Amino acid sequence: MSEPIVRYNNVTKYFDDLQVLDGIDFEIQPGEKVALIGPSGSGKTTFARLLMTLEEITDGTIEVEGDYLWHEQDDNGDLKPASTDHLRKVRSNIGMVFQHFHLFPHMTVLENVMEAPVTVQGRDKKEAKKSAEDMLDKVGLLDKADTYPAQLSGGQKQRVAIARALVMDPKVLIFDEPTSALDPELVGEVLDVIKDIADQGDTSILLITHEMDFAKEVADRIAFFDGGKIIEDGPPSEILYNPQAPRLKEFLERFMNTQSSPE
Repeated sequence: MSEPIVRYNNVTKYFDDLQVLDGIDFEIQPGEKVALIGPSGSGKTTFARLLMTLEEITDGTIEVEGDYLWHEQDDNGDLKPASTDHLRKVRSNIGMVFQHFHLFPHMTVLENVMEAPVTVQGRDKKEAKKSAEDMLDKVGLLDKADTYPAQLSGGQKQRVAIARALVMDPKVLIFDEPTSALDPELVGEVLDVIKDIADQGDTSILLITHEMDFAKEVADRIAFFDGGKIIEDGPPSEILYNPQAPRLKEFLERFMNTQSSPE
């Protein structure tokens, strides 16, 4: 097995006195597709936000491609808090697609996708425009390039957000409940795009989702979070159909009961 592209080592996170992650050890291999499942408040999103540097780590270390994310080594090899430049450099390998799109309303679809390559990566505008158009074509929205976000459906907005993440050519792509803000009839179009990305690319994917069937279809591995810990971790066939942990069994039973309840 190759060196992991992401490694969490004894990672802990507190918000004031509330512990939301408790000594997490976890690895993601290059190109691996990992789904995170678990009840609301279990720590899944915080786990991802630490990797995206949207929340600050409390204890432990995270590595991306062998580089410490939240730390740097001094001349003696000891770890010290990372500088802003170091955080930005390591974070450039990571992209994230949020629940609520976070598109700039005053920019066209094309401008939204071009913005980060130009302002963050310093790419030439002509080259950035070509890359943005290619990514919009990939998610089926090139014909909406000159449209503003307010004129799009929720599914279209999320596909623009996916194109915006892809155009940065990330080594790791995080999806945080990418369909939870969508009307049910729009979920399929977004899941189809994510599946195409998973099937086509070498990008490692971290998918936080309640879409169990989709997790089974896309993920190489599923990790179950509860109470700030990873309770069980393994292939989808084992996690979903032969769970060992009582808490995972209970979670899946509740989920299936909710799915089968009449409207």
